[in-house]
Amino acid sequence: MLGDPGSGVHDLEVTNVTLEDDGRFQCQVSPNRGQDAIRADAILTVLVKPRAVRVSSSARSPRPGQYETRVGGEVTLTCDVIGARPAAQVRWERDGVPIQPARRDSFSGWGHPGRNDTTSVVTLRPTAADDGAGISCVAQHPAIAPEDQQYFNSTIILSVLHAPGAPTITDHTEGEWVSVGEQKTLTCVSEGGNPPADLVWFRNGQPVTYQYRAQAGRAMAQLVLTVERDDHGAEFRCEASSKMHPAPMVTHAQLNVQFGPERVTVSGTQEARGGDTVHMSCITSSSNPPANITWVINGRTMMNTSQSHAPSPAGSGWVTRSNMSTMVPPGLQEDMLVSCHALNPRLGVTKQGAQKVTVLHPPEPPTILGYESGSHLRAGERVSLSCVSQGGNPPATLTWYRGDTELASSTEVRDSVARSVVTFQVDHADNGRVYTCHSTNSAITGVQSASVTLSVFFPPSSLKLEVRPDVLRAGSQALLTCESRPSYPAAELTWWRDNVQVTDGVTALETFKAGSMGGTSSRVQLRRNLTTSDDGTVYQCRSETRDVAGDVRDQVTLSVHYPPTFPKRIYTEDIEEGESRRINITARGNPSDISYHWYRVSTIDGTRVMGHGPVLNVVRVAREDAGLYYLEAINSEGNSSVSVSINVQYKPELIAVSESAVVSPGVDGVLSCSASANPSPPDLITWHREGFDFSSPRVNIHSRNGTSYLTLYNVTKEDSGQFECRAANELGQTEARTALLVRHAVELEGAGRVGRAAAQLGDTAQVPCRARGVPNVTFEWSTNGTAILTAETGKKYQQKDTQIDLVTWQSVLRIKDVQPSDYATYECVALNELGSQRQQIELGRPSAPDPPLGLKVVNVSHDSATVAWEAGFDGGQEQRYKLRYRQSPGTEYHYDPVPPSSGTQFTVTGLRASTRYTFSVMAYNTLGSSAYSQEVTAKKTASPPPVSYVTDRDEPGEPAAFPRVAVISVTAVGALLLILNVIFIGCYRRRRHLKKQKAAASEASTKSETLHMYGNETVSSVSVKSGGSYSREDSVADFEDDMSRRRYDTFLSDSPLEPPVEYGGRPSSPDRADYEPPEQYADALRRNSYACTMGAGVEPMSSKLNTTYVTQPPRAPHFRPSAVDAPTPDLLHSSGPGSGYFPPEPPAGPGRHYSTLPHQRRAAAATAAAPLSSFSRQCSRLASPPPTAITETPPLEQRGHLV
Repeated sequence: MLGDPGSGVHDLEVTNVTLEDDGRFQCQVSPNRGQDAIRADAILTVLVKPRAVRVSSSARSPRPGQYETRVGGEVTLTCDVIGARPAAQVRWERDGVPIQPARRDSFSGWGHPGRNDTTSVVTLRPTAADDGAGISCVAQHPAIAPEDQQYFNSTIILSVLHAPGAPTITDHTEGEWVSVGEQKTLTCVSEGGNPPADLVWFRNGQPVTYQYRAQAGRAMAQLVLTVERDDHGAEFRCEASSKMHPAPMVTHAQLNVQFGPERVTVSGTQEARGGDTVHMSCITSSSNPPANITWVINGRTMMNTSQSHAPSPAGSGWVTRSNMSTMVPPGLQEDMLVSCHALNPRLGVTKQGAQKVTVLHPPEPPTILGYESGSHLRAGERVSLSCVSQGGNPPATLTWYRGDTELASSTEVRDSVARSVVTFQVDHADNGRVYTCHSTNSAITGVQSASVTLSVFFPPSSLKLEVRPDVLRAGSQALLTCESRPSYPAAELTWWRDNVQVTDGVTALETFKAGSMGGTSSRVQLRRNLTTSDDGTVYQCRSETRDVAGDVRDQVTLSVHYPPTFPKRIYTEDIEEGESRRINITARGNPSDISYHWYRVSTIDGTRVMGHGPVLNVVRVAREDAGLYYLEAINSEGNSSVSVSINVQYKPELIAVSESAVVSPGVDGVLSCSASANPSPPDLITWHREGFDFSSPRVNIHSRNGTSYLTLYNVTKEDSGQFECRAANELGQTEARTALLVRHAVELEGAGRVGRAAAQLGDTAQVPCRARGVPNVTFEWSTNGTAILTAETGKKYQQKDTQIDLVTWQSVLRIKDVQPSDYATYECVALNELGSQRQQIELGRPSAPDPPLGLKVVNVSHDSATVAWEAGFDGGQEQRYKLRYRQSPGTEYHYDPVPPSSGTQFTVTGLRASTRYTFSVMAYNTLGSSAYSQEVTAKKTASPPPVSYVTDRDEPGEPAAFPRVAVISVTAVGALLLILNVIFIGCYRRRRHLKKQKAAASEASTKSETLHMYGNETVSSVSVKSGGSYSREDSVADFEDDMSRRRYDTFLSDSPLEPPVEYGGRPSSPDRADYEPPEQYADALRRNSYACTMGAGVEPMSSKLNTTYVTQPPRAPHFRPSAVDAPTPDLLHSSGPGSGYFPPEPPAGPGRHYSTLPHQRRAAAATAAAPLSSFSRQCSRLASPPPTAITETPPLEQRGHLV
């Protein structure tokens, strides 16, 4: 409410007016002070713009917003203005101009409460001018702002169908001239029309194009053509039609084309002589307007000639015709050129036609060039013959004839000269043949000619060979005839064999006339006394003709019949045993149908040796298959035979090897070895031992009857060892080992020095003692002057004795539960029948190790050095090493820990070249470390290897550093020294490598055989490797001995163990199938034999000594284990059953028993003559077989070992 109530002004303000606010408002004043109530009404009309304006019609609508009608028809349009308040007014416009058609307007309230719709309907009768006009319905309303008026109207387009206008042709004037080749455009236009007219162009009644373009109330079709002669007088018609005017409306145009004649044709006389009359005629092709003709002869225009015009038969243009006659001037030498010129006067274009009139005169006679009469051609040669004729009009026409046959040829004329050439390859048929050239010309009658006769040398075309008689046999004579075909001159005939001319038996050459070409034939014969070597021989006849290159050859192969023959009378086949061979000995004979028969004096094993034709199949040959086989070959001419010697070769086999021998110093030792082999070289059997000098005068090796004897004179203890007998041929080798043992007294390792051992309280201590000697070495232990009796102190002490190698023995005293009182000095006594030695060994508590001993540098290169040492006392613990080195002189040390896998040898790398180094080594264990050993200085490291440098070529002008000769000399000497150095190093390394391999193999095999002989299977690897319980001298020999012991210990770990021999039973033979490889089987047999032999020598130890550490022989296969401890074997008496050797009986009485150990002597004295062991009853004595009875000798595995 607005206003001043005090003044009685009460205004109503309505904001945010909506359509709901439309209506009647009443202002009421209530009664006051006797004044009646008063009222006043006010109507509020809310103006609302229409929501849409639409024009529609029931007429056809080809597209949205367009309606179609015909001229004179009616169309009704309806305009709806929707949703205005109050109802809107409508105004109709045509193309924006208001119109006042008959109309009906109506209003309604549908569509929205309070809103009104306006509908206006008009009916129009359009004309052709209304086609395309826009009829608009414009809504008028007070709510529409002027700037928004454009959005409140609706327009439709009228499409008024009406007929187009008649077509017209533009760009053309009737009667105008156009030229051929000119581009002419004819445009047909039809104005108006809805739809526009369809335009079609026709030429002489035939449609040309249907293309046209409709735009801006008109239709237009253009015909663009390049004018041709045929377009002259042609009718071009344009037709226009539409659905509003189906009947075509037509317009025409006709072209007037000007063109000159395309050709001018001249005809008439072609040849004439002087004084003759020439008649000529000229006619042009079609021309518009007609052409004018002018005659010209040899450049002179002819006057007073006539011409005529006539319509062209083709229907367009005119044809002009003219005739002319003239006389040939007498004596005229040149031809007459008659020309006809046709000129089109409108175009100014002239066309010319001409014809030559030949003025005739004769040529000169022909001449032949290219061959000189009396000369000779050679068959195969190419020849060109030229026929030449000068002058003449026209020039002469030349034709070639070979005899009466015309040849293909052509005539070429140049500079009044006619030439015809024929080129061909002459052959024997051209000898004496006539070649003729004919010349003709219009000015002469008849033919002019020239000819030539050829002479041709030619060889015979082939040779005819004949052999008589028809069947040739060795020992008879053959006649070979060679006859040549005709040649010119006569051919020379010769006989050849294997490219060598045959002269013996050849007759003189005969010649005689032959053939129709003037040739001569030749004949020569060869008589041959036939042998088998002539079979298959090729004899060749060669023909050579004088002055003719090349020759003619033919050959014949002789088929000479003869009985079968073999290249040799006896064949020898060397076949390795077990190998298969196909021996093919095919005989040579003619006829080749040969039958074969194999036989042998003795029986042939048909399963291994089978003959089939000339082939002898030998399958897995055996030694009994060796010998002579015979082969007989037969054919129709006879028979022959050949012998085949099969030599069966086989690898060496050892027949007998002497047993190991024990001899005294100063006497001779003999070892023998027998072998069989094929082939059997002089050096079949050789003897080997690593490091042994077989070239010494004390050594003698000789062979007799397949047996090699090795004799060592005045033996010493250094000769003890294992020898290998090796039999080898080209097929393989085999070897066996035997040993020579030289008696000598015991030698203790570390004798004269106090050894050391260590163990913790409560642990078991091991005190080792090692000695060398032959025969067997035994050990006795004592402490503080009191002997350790193992029988009485078995629970505290245990003694384990083992054999290390052939002459080395070791005893280990085990002290259980070490107490302080056990830390004492123990004495080890090693003795055999030749003497004894003793050593004191101190047992103490574990401690840090002693320094290593005997440090040496064993190898030096340019950047590395290898050092080796001996282990000192290890303090009772596992010890390791650290290497220290420095440059000398120098004070800065470098340290390298030595990995356990390196043992007591280590290689230091990364050293500087040409530098001297000093080395020392220390040992350490869990309890501490030793001092460093005494330093040792190595020689300088080697110089670095040479390095080649490639430098750029010297700059021009710089003098050379050295003379070229000096450089080449120095280079050559250096290269030679380098090659010699490489060869020396290679040989040295190869020799060293082979020596190491041989030493390792020999030592391992030697110790293996020794253990198998003496039955030692219980060597303690701990006692061998520790090396801490005895001292060693600073020597490389001890170091190498330590290395060999390590290898030996590894070997022992792989050795198979056999069960002990049972006391009561006799050993059975092992089964070969249970052992692989076969060497294990042989070893088992040897140990079996040894166990049988050794059982008689040793009584069991005291029951107080733990039997686990008692030396036992190897167990033979398939033997049941003994219930009683196996006795310690007598390591000297090792003869076995069947060995052919028996040990001497031990001396009687209480003296030292030859075959007992010290701890057994008391038992031996008590029993005196009683048997040493019931085990001895198992082995019976066998008589030794005679040395020559090799086949009766027992197998090696059963003969035991000779000691």
